[in-house]
Amino acid sequence: MVLARLDPWFVPLMVVVVALLSATPAHAYPWMIRYRSSGCASCHTDPSGAGTLTTSGRASSELLTRSDEVPDPAALGATDPGSPASRFLWGAFPLPDNIRLGGDLRGAYASTTTGDRSTDRRLLLPRADFNADLELARFRVAASVGYAATGSTQAALTRRSTRNLVSRDHWLGYEIGTDRSWLLRAGRIGVPFGLRVSEGALWVRSATRTTLDDDQEYGAALYGTVGPFRGEIMAIVGNFQIRPDDYRERGYSAYVEGAATPRLAIGVSSLVTRATRDIVFRVTDFRHAHGAFARWSPAPPLALLAEADWLYQSLANHGHRSGHAAFAQADWEAKQGIHVMLTFETKNDGGPEEHESYGAWASAVWFFAPHADLRLDDMYRRLDRVDGGVDSFAWLATLHLYL
Repeated sequence: MVLARLDPWFVPLMVVVVALLSATPAHAYPWMIRYRSSGCASCHTDPSGAGTLTTSGRASSELLTRSDEVPDPAALGATDPGSPASRFLWGAFPLPDNIRLGGDLRGAYASTTTGDRSTDRRLLLPRADFNADLELARFRVAASVGYAATGSTQAALTRRSTRNLVSRDHWLGYEIGTDRSWLLRAGRIGVPFGLRVSEGALWVRSATRTTLDDDQEYGAALYGTVGPFRGEIMAIVGNFQIRPDDYRERGYSAYVEGAATPRLAIGVSSLVTRATRDIVFRVTDFRHAHGAFARWSPAPPLALLAEADWLYQSLANHGHRSGHAAFAQADWEAKQGIHVMLTFETKNDGGPEEHESYGAWASAVWFFAPHADLRLDDMYRRLDRVDGGVDSFAWLATLHLYL
């Protein structure tokens, strides 16, 4: 049994104490489709669904996620300037309308058993970030800075093996169009691909290298909406927070999503990159990921999410690998603010003689207080290996605090 040391918590907690006196960041919740919300731009500074919440996003979060509120779909995107929920720190301290600040603290306890190994128990700090967004006429500036006790090495600003200062995204943007429905950005940006889910451990996110933890890339991206369609395309020029340059991927990533009905959205994604030295295989790699995804709410308490992606790699002197990753999730809101979820996933990386790996998650989330939620995950995975499969069992409790 391994219990992680607590000292990595002290520095980030001091950072986040300041950050939590600021405002609200959040990843998008694709299950908001149950409230006839197929887009993300009205609530998030990253129009594909991430970053600091806008005024309307903060109000919608209070109205539609807390367990002591009564849902009102018509209130989605509410921007009543007199509503404390739509203002910084509930209106305690005034901020100019063009400035948004945010802090995000996630603490977790994880217990994992793989095969016949002993159980590994750890206290984790998945995220301790501060976000800011500034709007000047049509110009936008957004950035985040945080602390990572472990992991997130591809977002690190410092060069230590652990306990790094990180910046997951930072970009400059310009809004285009009479209704500002297009946004051109340049900087470090979340890769536009698939569903922006909070479960970064899902194979569809890790296998496509499109998590929101540290897989952001530098480049230029254009987001836009046309009628019921929205989409984003990004020219990827590499992650300049990893070294040397040979490990940086260059190429493109894009998605397009259409709202067939107010409660049904279907999309496709495509990604192609090249790295002189792949970060995993250490050889020249042409990497592809192409797939489809969908969000559907057949009835307001239920939201169904699904994504399936084809994976392909051409590795110098190592042949080709063709595989896939997919997941399906049912999110049932038993009562406003209390969610029960079942998730099924599968993958095959396309390695020699590799067979299917699969997993199942049972999860519950309770939005128990303003800007606070508690999530429990019970996960089982059957991992394929050349020498035989291995079973993995994990239990995770995550406390998420934000303002």
